[in-house]
Amino acid sequence: MRIEQLVGPSRYSDDVDASPRLGNQGETIVGQLNPEHYEEVLRGNGFVYSAAAAGAALAAFGVNSAPFLWNPTGSNVNLVIVKIAIGLASVTATAGHVVYGFMQNMGSQIGTAAPVVSGTFVPGVNLLIGAGKPSVIRFAPTTVTLLAATAATFLCTSGLGQATAASTAVSPFVAIDNVDGAIIIPPGCAFVIGASATISTFSTCIYGLELPIPLTAP
Repeated sequence: MRIEQLVGPSRYSDDVDASPRLGNQGETIVGQLNPEHYEEVLRGNGFVYSAAAAGAALAAFGVNSAPFLWNPTGSNVNLVIVKIAIGLASVTATAGHVVYGFMQNMGSQIGTAAPVVSGTFVPGVNLLIGAGKPSVIRFAPTTVTLLAATAATFLCTSGLGQATAASTAVSPFVAIDNVDGAIIIPPGCAFVIGASATISTFSTCIYGLELPIPLTAP
């Protein structure tokens, strides 16, 4: 079967049939019309989970690490991490670096016998401002208490670190990790941010897509 394509740019009105575009070496030309996450945000699937602007000291990675993102069992969505932004609020000159971790088998209940004992949870904000559906993800920006046996597993470092210095200087003052979907949190799992040691006060924002779980081949 032969597929006909046109070489070079063309101009068409909306809602007309048109051929795909080729370059002058026979390659298919693809151009992005909208920003990368435009359609998912427009569909109401984009959220930001933000700590307060004043921030909080980033605690040493462990059982009760926060910020804490929990995708409860039965949510019917995958949480796709798109971007993490960490902004400096105040300085503590302790050497350390920001790390990510995960937890499994977290269920959906909060209580003394559940993996999540308690926490101060705030809703994620839909990025379709003024519209969109509510988040099904539970987000604890600073405070969460888990069973002692529910320890986070180290996933990776964010690449953001700080060094001890007499001037209490911290570099960088802001860090953005464009995860771009490389981390997915399924139902029953959690994602946490901590540090190798308790370090400076940061305001942390996590951008994510809450997407219906697709049918996938094994």
